[in-house]
Amino acid sequence: MAVWMYFLLTYFLNVQTSLAQTDAPAVFTPVYDHYRALDYQGNFVLGWSTNATDIDIEITARTTGYVGLGLSPTGTMTPADMVIGWIADGQMYLGDYYTREGDRTPYIDVSQDWIVQAGNEVNGTTVLRFSRKLRTCDVNDVNITASRMSVIWSYHESDPNVTSGLMPYHGPETRGSRDMYLINDDVVPKSYPPPNTFMIDIAHSEYVIPAVGSSLQCRVFQRGIIPAGNMIKYEPFITPGNEAYVYRMTLYRCSNISVDLAGQAFDCDEAPNDVKSCKTIVASWSMGAEAFHFPEGVGMSVGGPSDPNDYVLEIQYSKWQDTVGPDGTAVTIPDSSGLRVTYTTSAVQQQAGVLELGKVISAGWREFIPDGEAAFTTNAFCSPRCMNWGFSPEKSAISIFGVILKGNDVARDIKLRHFRGSNELPWIAVDTTFSNFFQAPRLLKNSVSVEATDTLSVQCTYNTMDRQGITRGGFSRVEEVCRATVMYYPAKQFDMCLSWSSFDQLKTKTGQLVNENEAVQYLQNVTTWDPDMKRLFKDALRDSSERTICSSIARLPAYAVDRYQHPATTSTYSETLPCY
Repeated sequence: MAVWMYFLLTYFLNVQTSLAQTDAPAVFTPVYDHYRALDYQGNFVLGWSTNATDIDIEITARTTGYVGLGLSPTGTMTPADMVIGWIADGQMYLGDYYTREGDRTPYIDVSQDWIVQAGNEVNGTTVLRFSRKLRTCDVNDVNITASRMSVIWSYHESDPNVTSGLMPYHGPETRGSRDMYLINDDVVPKSYPPPNTFMIDIAHSEYVIPAVGSSLQCRVFQRGIIPAGNMIKYEPFITPGNEAYVYRMTLYRCSNISVDLAGQAFDCDEAPNDVKSCKTIVASWSMGAEAFHFPEGVGMSVGGPSDPNDYVLEIQYSKWQDTVGPDGTAVTIPDSSGLRVTYTTSAVQQQAGVLELGKVISAGWREFIPDGEAAFTTNAFCSPRCMNWGFSPEKSAISIFGVILKGNDVARDIKLRHFRGSNELPWIAVDTTFSNFFQAPRLLKNSVSVEATDTLSVQCTYNTMDRQGITRGGFSRVEEVCRATVMYYPAKQFDMCLSWSSFDQLKTKTGQLVNENEAVQYLQNVTTWDPDMKRLFKDALRDSSERTICSSIARLPAYAVDRYQHPATTSTYSETLPCY
């Protein structure tokens, strides 16, 4: 017996007649900037484009019933901002709904903000096109921003019953959610692919995914695995059937891995130091993302004599299942997923570089993040003197076109901030809904020019309400990172710019200044992080100078160290976006 959900239908917009039914494929000519299958079978495909104020959407679903699309803070149906539509008797019906916390009933939104464009139903497929303002001023709507968006979707084989006001429940098999960027997502260059383009796969080999829990696996690849050329695209390839278990993949490169480790695989947390320290990002993918194309005429040099040619592929898996199957045998799932690198041997107009920004993680310094904090914020800086060092000798400006924001389990908000003198410019990238399970690269709609005397800052905000004890900086999931990887052109001999607090303004509870050289040990010895200790620690982070290290594996000397005191800004950027 079908399960029915009750709701009123009187809200529906009167719409234009759908296209006549023919034997032609039920698709429109591709006109959107982005397309994404939201399910693994390709039964629900989302197309969309955005400008400064609006989003245009196309849904293509293999059904002749209704389809639903929503935006949810949690990736679930409650609460959510939803649009539901279908084709019936040559007409397209579309309505704006919302659900409340803990209540899955779709309620009619008094403000109907979705605008019908076109729709048709052909050969068992429904296509709907509609649009909306990015920010609507409607309290029941979710604003569409450059942060991670949790998109929920559903469909059913039947239309709602307009007479009775009942809609059949979509069921568990024809619904789902995907994390994605609706703004700053990948765009395919018009001239792609250029001549002399090749692909190479870098993957694990029959790694057995644990039956229950999460694992982080690293595999080392021999030097020269990627031939000389310019990388212009990378994308995931997932072992069929394992799409729900592969959460994140990152390809790193460096020049310091022992040749004896080539081809070996490790639990990343237990890998040799050569592998753990290989952290210059070449490519990064997370569940919900697809391919990343470099902009028109831009490529990253790989495989050349001056390029780092040791590679480490890191894959995070998460699997929840019975440890034995119905027949009592152990459940094992082999995986050979990885990243597919596309490169060209043709010349490119601009050579891309990668610059890693954020907090230092080393044996001598790691972050301290107190527990019981709903919004604990830290800041890392690349100082003007370090920027000037990295931009030398020509000191020309760079254009940032892509950003990857990186944190772990307690990171909630990450910003890449940009200062020129004492003025803060618009944020280069921001994610106020950050998730460790979605660290996809974002292709900026407009590249950002950065000068040699600017300051770049990575600001990370953490929620440790569920933690007990101090969270330290580190790469494992029980530790934390605060990083941003920027992709830019033209490439410079500048790989990393990281910072750490000197704690030169840390005071004891009696008001005594702690010796800077003893500050880290002092904090490690703190046994009770009560409100007074947390206040003193936050004051020290705010008032202390920041030590900044800038480095390049291609230069001598390979690094420089600066002591930086961030000035009080005469203007602070605040992202107050209008609604319509």
